[in-house]
Amino acid sequence: KRSKIPPKNRNSPLFAATICLTFLLAACQAEGDCTRDTRTSVGTAFYQPVLGANQQYAAQTLTDTIKIKGVGSDSLINDTLSISAARLPLKSFEKNTSFVIQKDNLKADTITFIHDNTEQLLSLECGVKVIHDIKDIRFTRNRIDSVKIAISRIADNKTANQVKIYFKVE
Repeated sequence: KRSKIPPKNRNSPLFAATICLTFLLAACQAEGDCTRDTRTSVGTAFYQPVLGANQQYAAQTLTDTIKIKGVGSDSLINDTLSISAARLPLKSFEKNTSFVIQKDNLKADTITFIHDNTEQLLSLECGVKVIHDIKDIRFTRNRIDSVKIAISRIADNKTANQVKIYFKVE
């Protein structure tokens, strides 16, 4: 295949300067200069029912001690802090991720996220990030009453309350 640039223009000083400048600018990018977040996790909020003045239960943000541990790994996400929300990392190369959630050192529940994973190229320096699409959530019902998927596409670490976990009335 022949070049569309006429031969006399390929030998000009301006053409050579343009080529050199292009390579110089490409080489000036700092290696490893990646400030983007490449891991995504689910913003999860915890709620408990409280009896209101009208004798109806309403959801109130939970602020109890919740122990959260990944199943099949040694990752302990929270152990001793009182929390109302947590970010739960989903597995990038599997379609199921499970956690044990234990409220106030009482009987624990297991929650399993069923999700698809899609890799998105960020840049050569940053590599890829995985976007998760939650398809379903399965859970035991020891202390957890229900789980609601508010936002199923997990594309960043900034969005809160993508999944809401409601505990039973005590």
